[in-house]
Parts: sequence; C-alpha cells; structure tokens
Amino acid sequence: MKKMRKNVLTSCFSLAMAAALVATPLTAGAEGKLKEGDQFELTILQTNDLHGHLDDILTLDDGTVHHNSIAKYATIIENVRNVEENVLLVDGGDVFLRGEFQAGQGELETSLLKAMDYDAMVLGNNDFRVYPAGEGTPDSLYDQLKNYHRNVNFPIVTGNVIDRETGKYIQNVKPWKGFTFNGIQVGLIGLTSMKPEIRGWNDVADLDFIEPVEALEALLPEVSAKSDINIVLSHAGNPEDHNLAKVPGVSAVLGADTHKVIKTPEYEFNGEVMVPITQAGGEQENYLGRLDLTFEVVDGQMKLVESDGFLYDVTNVSEDPKIQAIINDYRAEMNAQ
Repeated sequence: MKKMRKNVLTSCFSLAMAAALVATPLTAGAEGKLKEGDQFELTILQTNDLHGHLDDILTLDDGTVHHNSIAKYATIIENVRNVEENVLLVDGGDVFLRGEFQAGQGELETSLLKAMDYDAMVLGNNDFRVYPAGEGTPDSLYDQLKNYHRNVNFPIVTGNVIDRETGKYIQNVKPWKGFTFNGIQVGLIGLTSMKPEIRGWNDVADLDFIEPVEALEALLPEVSAKSDINIVLSHAGNPEDHNLAKVPGVSAVLGADTHKVIKTPEYEFNGEVMVPITQAGGEQENYLGRLDLTFEVVDGQMKLVESDGFLYDVTNVSEDPKIQAIINDYRAEMNAQ
C-alpha cells in the first residue's frame, strides 16, 4: 500500500517541487491590478454534510429551534452576491446519504447545488458510498459519481484519491480549480477523508486514498505557480484540518466531515499567517457559513491580513421559491411511487 501510494504521488505530482516550496510572486493578472500595499477582499460561503437534510426543523439541546433550509440559504446567497464583489460558494461533501432522499443517490441534492450556482464541491467520504450502504461496487460507485458530474455545472475537486490501475484521478474529478476575481487568481484544492479506504468499503476497492497533508504538500507547488491565494476545501475532518492549516502556503481551510458547529473560525499558525478553519455543522444541524478574507500585497505577494466568519441565522429569512419548489416536487414524486 505505501509503495503504491509513493508511486502514485510520484506520477501525479512533483515531490521535488514540494520539498522546495517557496512563496511565489503575484500572477500576471494580479500584478496588473494591484501594487504594493493594495488590498483584496474575498467572501466564501460554505455548506457541508447536508446528508439530504434540506428543510428539517430541529429543536436543539438548549431549547432553541433550528431550521435546516437550503432554500433559505439560497435567499441569503443571492443577497450576498448582490452586495459583495468577490464571492466563492462551495460545498464540503456528503450531500445525500442517510437523508430523506438517499434512494436518489444525490440526484436532488446535486441538482439543487447546480440551481444555486455553486462554484465547486469536494467529495465527502459518504459520496464514495452507494445507496443502500454496504451494497455498492466499484462499478456502481463509478455510475454514481458520473451522475454527480452530469448533474452539476461546476468543478468537483478531490486531490487525494487515485485510480489504482491507471494512477490517475477519478474521471471528471480534478485535484484543484482556479478562480479569477478581478485579475486575482484563487486556487481551491479539494481533499477528502481516508475513511472509505480505512473502513474497507467495497465501493472504493479500485481507489487509493492519499493522506491529506501529504497530498496537499505535493499539490501546492503546482497550484502556487498559477494562483495568488491558496484555499483548501476539506472533507478530512476537523483534527486533520488543523494539520492542513499548518502547511505553509495555505490561507484558509474550509472544513467538513466531523459535523462540528464552528460559529467563528478556529486558527492555526503556518509560519506565515494565522490560518482560519471553518465548518458549518452537518446533517440534522447544518448551516450556511461565511468567511471573509482580506489580503494585502506585501513584498509582491498576496498575504492574508484579516479574517472573520460566522454562521447565518435563517430564522427570519424567506425561502427561495424556486429552490423550495424543486424540493417539494421531488418529494411529491417520490411519495407517489
């Protein structure tokens, strides 16, 4: 296993570059837009671990009522996009399994993400599991992920899962994706949990899972050569997110998997900056999270100088009628069968 991982990494990445990772100057587009001391602001909106809980009402332990409502999230997302200039909308994976609509294998959930114009998602460990859980095969998983890609119009990024036979990434899944905001290049790296391999799921018998930090360190030189800012979209779990945040060159880690309700960001110092770590709950108690990042050009490079984040309270927010209608129609169709 370790030998296979080493060979896979060597074929996909440049380990020599990873060992010599250094800060890179602004890309050509950014250099034309910004000069020393100029600032750039980026707003990231995040969902994760929906698990098909799209419009549940939940009473929390403290007696408060929480509404999981992706239709309400859609209303907030549209409002933010109308106000903020640079907005990135992402999902941290585990979109359907264990939820009301799990028999659809993510059909509804991925269609909703498309309808809401998400920019990217990472595959969660449960996205590698075919419904009914425990009965999947590599072929049925391939079909499920192919349908994921067919349903969405945005990148699926997961940079630490490799096909054992070919040594390549899963078809239609990329390790990272670049986004351009007014000439500024933002590289989004996707990393997922080792759980499917560790737990021996038959669905992933043809896949090899790389340790997230190992994969990140190998990918960063390639990403940094083309991006001014590096963001990690992680489904590796909160403890591992803290390890990812310690890697030089990373500006933020958008977390998932552990269903942790992080109301304001946690932080790790990576030798350069304090890196924010987020997670917007999950499953029965999920939220729409927001992270605001401010960067400044320092010595010709983009440096994170300020960050803040929170989870939205949707109590008094109205549902987006289009998104709610998609859910209602799908539910009615399922109940009629």
